[in-house]
Amino acid sequence: MSGHTATGKQPRTRRSSQTVRADLLHAAREVFGERGFAGARTREIAERANATEQMMYRHFRTKEELFEQAVFEPFSQVVSEFVSEFAERSVRGLNDERLARAYVTALFGFLRENRRDVLTLLTLRAHHPELFSVAPLNRLFPVLEEAVDAGRRDHGQAPVNSRLTVRVTFGMVLSAAVLDDSLLGLDADEEGDHLLDELVAYVLAGVIRRAPQGVARK
Repeated sequence: MSGHTATGKQPRTRRSSQTVRADLLHAAREVFGERGFAGARTREIAERANATEQMMYRHFRTKEELFEQAVFEPFSQVVSEFVSEFAERSVRGLNDERLARAYVTALFGFLRENRRDVLTLLTLRAHHPELFSVAPLNRLFPVLEEAVDAGRRDHGQAPVNSRLTVRVTFGMVLSAAVLDDSLLGLDADEEGDHLLDELVAYVLAGVIRRAPQGVARK
């Protein structure tokens, strides 16, 4: 006998509740990444997971809850791991250029690898700020600010406004890693080390070797 139904369709393989949930999370991550939070449809997510919306709502009460568990929480974990690795790297006593390159390379690679989730979260924050009051990326900033302050102290340099300095340099690396092909007309895969060299030069000049506030360069 054939395993097909009378309609000619292959019957659904029975899956455990845990497997269905995992399939829904995987499908949701894909759809949110492709369409953003507002454009994602729960019906499409369910269909990609070979499930029904009714099945989906047994696991996730709302679309917001599905987004949080499919995108927000996994990305939060990735950010936490990056923060821990960066904190360890920043205390190794590297010289200016090696420290700047280590920072830029690690941050660029992190943002590039997770660019779809970053763009999804940025879109959500722009259009639905009420859903999540604290973005995972905010966990990075205090660690980076401390690294800037410590680096300038170690080099006998006057303090700067590390809060603004970190956000400006972060935005520069973010745009190069996440928006390069669509906004800047760059192909990071082709530019390779040249793009990283340029980013490192700006970080060196703007963070590590900059004059303190209120002091003009001669």
